[in-house]
Amino acid sequence: MASINLDRRSFLKAAGGLGALSIAGVGIAGLPREAHAEEAAFPEQRHGQPIEATVDPETGKLDINDDVVVRYSACLGCYSSCGNRLKLDRASGRLISVGGNPYHPSCAYPYLDFDEPLSEAYQSMGFASGKGNLTRGTVCGRGQATQDVYAQPNRITAPLKRAGKRGEGKWKAIGWDELIKEVTEGGKLFADAGEDREVEGFKALHDTETPLNPAQPDLGPVSNQFVMLGGRGDGRTTIGTRFTNCFGSLNQYGHGST
Repeated sequence: MASINLDRRSFLKAAGGLGALSIAGVGIAGLPREAHAEEAAFPEQRHGQPIEATVDPETGKLDINDDVVVRYSACLGCYSSCGNRLKLDRASGRLISVGGNPYHPSCAYPYLDFDEPLSEAYQSMGFASGKGNLTRGTVCGRGQATQDVYAQPNRITAPLKRAGKRGEGKWKAIGWDELIKEVTEGGKLFADAGEDREVEGFKALHDTETPLNPAQPDLGPVSNQFVMLGGRGDGRTTIGTRFTNCFGSLNQYGHGST
């Protein structure tokens, strides 16, 4: 058997050539048959995420998987409010993944016009039928991590009311209708916790005529007892400011930067 003299440089060149051939498609014949089977629109899922849609690379024909729901929204992972693209399982409502929104300028450039149909978003992201002129919608790692926040088992998904003494750390979940009624009407809201204190509701404070303290007219009317302490400014500040102004209070604050 003839010996082969192959130094390190020659070996690396040969290995690089084989890698280039694989990338160019020489190894495609070895791929599983399901990868390019035409008889099944959605092949049986074995690994990874479910296929949300298929796009014919020549005709651009779109075939959507009805088992997967796609929603285009905005990310609350930070204050940039970039767009995001959520993929959910229709049967369970489970959030499968979070990605970038091709309609949002913070996620793609050039980006899709808001008037473009959702079918155009599928095609542009799939690089099919000449639609690959768009950068695929992307979102940063923090935006993708919002999926973990959504799935956090300790995430608060219902209003919580104190069920013990202050600082005792006891809470109970109540409905939204009950929350609105108690906040609006007031009353002895913590009688179940052994308190006989009367808590004023919004109705008791909605008085723009009576001075809060006649001896200190600079404090304004009773309605100034209502204080709106807001958080981040991704639309909530606008709503909070409008509500506070309509209520008749000057006390609206934000603490998003602290």
